[in-house]
Amino acid sequence: MAEPSNKTILLMDMEGSGRRRDSEQAVIHRMLYRVLHDTLSAAAIEPTEYRSEDRGDGVFVLIDPAVPKPALIRALLTATPEQLISTNRLAAEGARIRLRIVVHTGEVALDEFGAVGADLVHAFRLLDAPALRKELATTPEPIVLCVSDAVYRGVVHHAHPGVRPEHFHPLTVDSKEGHTLTGWYHDTSRRFTGTARPEHPAAEATSSSVPLPATAPASASGHSSEAAQVPALRTHTGNFFFGTASIAGDAIAGDKHVVTGPAESAGRRGRKGSSQ
Repeated sequence: MAEPSNKTILLMDMEGSGRRRDSEQAVIHRMLYRVLHDTLSAAAIEPTEYRSEDRGDGVFVLIDPAVPKPALIRALLTATPEQLISTNRLAAEGARIRLRIVVHTGEVALDEFGAVGADLVHAFRLLDAPALRKELATTPEPIVLCVSDAVYRGVVHHAHPGVRPEHFHPLTVDSKEGHTLTGWYHDTSRRFTGTARPEHPAAEATSSSVPLPATAPASASGHSSEAAQVPALRTHTGNFFFGTASIAGDAIAGDKHVVTGPAESAGRRGRKGSSQ
């Protein structure tokens, strides 16, 4: 038996392909691969970094684990729907496609017949989930993206640039193996506020959560004490990035506060005293 190795698992499946005529299926099959290749190119994934297997009405791709998952998810959220919209605009009604997409990560073994592994089965269970099919049927978007719980907690939850965890919502799948699987599908029309998502301090913290000190009582002369005139220091937890990051424009995650420290306040008091 071939020994498994870690892979990023990407699955794409076309909605309603079985209802198409053979000539239409040939057209949408080519369209699917054009969208796939454009997506992988947008994520800067080289042909040597993945292998794909055809499923007739879909495709599954095994990607080298060295490829950053945030880059793949960003491409699926941007390049994939943009390519589908432009392609469908020029296609006849019977040759337009919409996609269910799943991203998972796990151990996959490869032999002379293809790929096997429980994690691969897990990904296909999410892809075939009735709840995910329903989400695609009810959304006006050309795709619905679902990530596994492992990808959500390892990648999406950390709010990498271009990946908004509040736009992912939980769905559960009763697998044939007798246990429940959790996936997270992307929907920008509403914000997730439930408790199933692990807390992310950088995304949740706001200045209103930090209590301000009460106003100091007035002195005998009728003026507030000078200590009350010094703004309170506010604390805020931000995002930490390890390695290199490219930030264009005003793209700092979290709230920003202008903080006046004691040294600057003391300097202002010194200048005020010298002018009197």
